Amino acid sequence: MFETLKIYIHKAISLNSVLEKLVTLGYRRESGVSQEGDFSLRGDILEVFPANFGFPVRVEWEYETVRKIYSFDKVLNKRIVDYEFLILIPYAKKIRRYSEDFPLDAVLEIKKGDYIVHANYGIGKFLGLKKLKLKEKEDYFFQIEYDKKDKLYVLREDAHLIQKYTSLSVRPPKLTRLGTREWARVKARVQQGIKNFALELIRIEARRKLGGGFKFSADTDWQISFEDKFLYDETEDQIKAIENVLQDMMAPTSMDRLVCGDVGYGKTEVALRASFIAVNNGKQVAVLVPTTVLAEQHFSTFSSRFEPYPVNMACLSRFRLVKEQREIINGLKSGKIDIVIGTHRLLQKDVGFKELGLFILDEEQRFGVKHKEKLKKIRSTVDVLALTATPIPRTLHMSLLGIRDISVISTPPEYRRAIITYVSEFNDAVVAEAIRKELNRNGQIFFVHNNINSI
Repeated sequence: MFETLKIYIHKAISLNSVLEKLVTLGYRRESGVSQEGDFSLRGDILEVFPANFGFPVRVEWEYETVRKIYSFDKVLNKRIVDYEFLILIPYAKKIRRYSEDFPLDAVLEIKKGDYIVHANYGIGKFLGLKKLKLKEKEDYFFQIEYDKKDKLYVLREDAHLIQKYTSLSVRPPKLTRLGTREWARVKARVQQGIKNFALELIRIEARRKLGGGFKFSADTDWQISFEDKFLYDETEDQIKAIENVLQDMMAPTSMDRLVCGDVGYGKTEVALRASFIAVNNGKQVAVLVPTTVLAEQHFSTFSSRFEPYPVNMACLSRFRLVKEQREIINGLKSGKIDIVIGTHRLLQKDVGFKELGLFILDEEQRFGVKHKEKLKKIRSTVDVLALTATPIPRTLHMSLLGIRDISVISTPPEYRRAIITYVSEFNDAVVAEAIRKELNRNGQIFFVHNNINSI
């Protein structure tokens, strides 16, 4: 986790300490802010251009207390968005000498034909570097094509305003039209979206803090017995993750922790122990998974570990008959069922709980927008434990900034070998050899084919 600087409005923080911290984070003090990494001071007003921000930000002090935080347009000197808090991450910029031997486009990792995004002009297509003569001096410029075949030539000094366009969609992006307010409107929507997202985070955090949470108790004889029945030796990271979760559950505020670790590194055991504490304190546990197959696997694991104890368990998914689903839902509402493991069926309106205390979420990134809206409401009222091997960038970013707690299990269990992945063109001989090796060691083979008609 890297260092950050957090500034909140209406909270006391020394201006001098902020200036010192900015230097530590790699920011430069200048007479004015013109690019990322700059900061300047005018009386009790700090101007800073944060890393990965589209606009600089002003922070106004009143004595030792922060009064206002807002982004602004330097050219128009116009206020854009007000903020409740500001989190500054380290600024680091590589400085290289650009020449014909080491082209500028290589530094930015873009090539001719790539789509790019200019911070001020929007999405265009990179046509390569072009040598132009400007004021009796020849230099290389970025040549970018926009809508209507309009061209933009960008000075190499402004290279920091350009980045490669990335998207999950296979469709090419729509090029921005120059000379219009199209790109300004897009940026305004994004700014508003960021503001709404930040406000939602604040509301959820406020509800968690003000509403409080259930303070679980631990260290009972049954808990010690449950832990002793674990068949393997815990790894150092696994022990630390379990301790973090137990501390969160015993705190007066609701837990919201992410446990990140590779497949087979012991995340499920962390969830099992948290579940045991919740049930032992008279609370219900819901385990949400993305697929019915995973739901059945977890149900088998949980059932095996909880077998010696008086715990009622159920699995709710499309594999269950409608009558069975109705019985399970009634059991949750009456409190008869202590632990339920299920797919998105758990998030539907007819599902309720008598005393839900712990919500475990496996692979959050595989749920849709509507499901996550329901999860937001759950997060503010009960303890939430998320498990993942591949956290989405936003979740990981929140964790790195300290907005969300994270435990990382990076130590593999004893005798576990790393998974080896080969990527190659399809070759019958290679596939046959791999299958023979796996069969010789009495292993299993999953062959995934892309077309059911030719399988």
